Amino acid sequence: MNTVTSREVIHNFAGVAARIAAGEELTVTRYGKPVLKLVQVAPAELSSQEREALAQKLLSIRMTRSLGKKFERGDAYDD
Repeated sequence: MNTVTSREVIHNFAGVAARIAAGEELTVTRYGKPVLKLVQVAPAELSSQEREALAQKLLSIRMTRSLGKKFERGDAYDD
């Protein structure tokens, strides 16, 4: 079991987060006793309805904008 201290988490959060992102499961200890378990979050999957709605929105943006116009961030949002 891989452990880190709460102090290490506070002072080296980026390093701890990188280890977790790489697939490690870490137990955080405080005064030598385990208090937390840090694990990587599973990516959320879109439902088929959400995926279809997103595809339709992307197609509508593509079909309503001229090909010569530079894409701007605001183009992705409804007016």
